[in-house]
Amino acid sequence: MYRTVLLAIIIIASISNCCAETSGKDNITFTDTPYTVYIEPGSDASFNATLKNAGVGYVDVSVIVRSVPDWMLVNGTNKLRVIRRGRSMAYPITIHANRDAEPGTYHFEIADQSRIDRRTWEPVDVHVMGEGETAPARIEEAEVEEKEEIAEIVKSSPELGFIRVRSYPPAADVHLDNVYQGATSEDWFWIYNVTPGNHTVSVEKYGYERYTETVSVSERNMTVVSASISEIPAIPAETAPEKVPAELIPLAVSLLAAAIIAIAIHRRNRNT
Repeated sequence: MYRTVLLAIIIIASISNCCAETSGKDNITFTDTPYTVYIEPGSDASFNATLKNAGVGYVDVSVIVRSVPDWMLVNGTNKLRVIRRGRSMAYPITIHANRDAEPGTYHFEIADQSRIDRRTWEPVDVHVMGEGETAPARIEEAEVEEKEEIAEIVKSSPELGFIRVRSYPPAADVHLDNVYQGATSEDWFWIYNVTPGNHTVSVEKYGYERYTETVSVSERNMTVVSASISEIPAIPAETAPEKVPAELIPLAVSLLAAAIIAIAIHRRNRNT
């Protein structure tokens, strides 16, 4: 009996620890995804997608993809890993481009998948390089100055946080708690010195549906908002009823009068 009770207590404690703080919150989020992955036709390219557990005791998480172009294969998304509360885990993702991939920039999306947390979709750009084209410096090298700037801001305001926003398509207006912050571009848009707590981020672009997300900002940490906004379908203009040409109005009146007279004669003949 004692062993049964002890086992029940352990199971209940495990379930409580695993599933705590999951109601209506997005606890598993991406903290590190690339701006753009550069690849040559017929080759492979790799990047890391880092997921952070911000509120769940521990959770099994894998990475899934959608909207993958036909010429592309994405590997490494079926690995199930345990992420504990407050910890992060990097998922190595490898992209293979077929030899017939046309040069240009394409998109696909990745998301975290678990049984106790809602999915967070992140867009990934893939640029297929043409003949003679070379990839720019690695993202880590390109962001050195920006990271140094962030480090200085953290030192001066350690009690504040940051929000990083990106939209698809770009050139969308960003609002934080209904206050305009600026517009997105091809790269990330930063909102600095944000007070810790819950905030509402909205992304708007004319002709597109409004994107709104409530995020939780903590001290010295960065929160990522990635908005894929959908174009509003065009509403077809109502066609005005065609007007009767003026030259046909007398004819229509005459036909109507003739019909009335014919009906009257028919009724009179029937009554006689």
